[in-house]
Amino acid sequence: MRRILDFRFEILDCGTRVPAGCPALLLVLALGLALAGEVKVTSGAQPVDVSVIRRVNLAYQPVARGTPLEFDIEGPCWLRVYTRLWWPGGAESARRYGLSLWLGDVERPVAFETRLSPSSFGPSGRKVGEWRSFFVQVPEGNNHYRLEVTTGATETVGVRLALQSPRPGRLVAIPSARELSLADGRDTLELAELMTGRAAAFEVSGPCRVRVHARLSFEPGLPGAQNFVLTVQEGKAVLARKNLKAARSPSAIYVNEPGLIPSTEKVLKFNLAPGRHQLTLLLSGTLAKSGAVAVEVFTGEKYE
Repeated sequence: MRRILDFRFEILDCGTRVPAGCPALLLVLALGLALAGEVKVTSGAQPVDVSVIRRVNLAYQPVARGTPLEFDIEGPCWLRVYTRLWWPGGAESARRYGLSLWLGDVERPVAFETRLSPSSFGPSGRKVGEWRSFFVQVPEGNNHYRLEVTTGATETVGVRLALQSPRPGRLVAIPSARELSLADGRDTLELAELMTGRAAAFEVSGPCRVRVHARLSFEPGLPGAQNFVLTVQEGKAVLARKNLKAARSPSAIYVNEPGLIPSTEKVLKFNLAPGRHQLTLLLSGTLAKSGAVAVEVFTGEKYE
């Protein structure tokens, strides 16, 4: 299967070092592709260098509870927020920490679990956790953000800001399925037809995250919104199951099957351990005779 026009390209992380004593200005450009966004830190501690496994020093802003990091960014663009826990003395096991990102009076809380990085360290050789990150879709115009640490009073978290898009996933083929070409506005996507009650087999290599994009296929006489169940199994073991409900899409069509009307998209997510996995996908619990799916795989990133 192939996806056309629906990928979000990743901006390569160029990690400019910011000298101490200067306002932090992070600008990340992709080769051949530029984003107009710009991040300007307006308050917070002076940045410090964290030496990572490549022995490249990257500027992180230390953020502690009660001393938030504030920054401005011009959208629309994607922002990736990298975080590292300043490792508490004497801690050995995994540690959890929380942050809240505020845009005006709208809060986005995030929480992470990390372990001590075996290869990276902060100023004066201090220990730091493996990095954890999250993405922010920045709206159009100038936006003022505030990032706060929400865990214990002694916790400090290093933060690095980069203009970077989420990586696109890889679509996995379902060999036995017929392809349905779906068009929705300017986006075109090749889906695999899934007959109700008939399991379809596919193979995925882990570790990875899997996202199943699913639509019911409405025949002209099928009324209203329809319930349906998606189930993913490996052998007899159920890896994921979700009850969903979908109505006709107001804009999408099947280009090569005009007699069917696709529903709005619903998503099922699950994780896979390392190794090759022979999986089956089953559509059930619906009056619809069929649906269509795209299976997208996201490989894990190496923490350091």
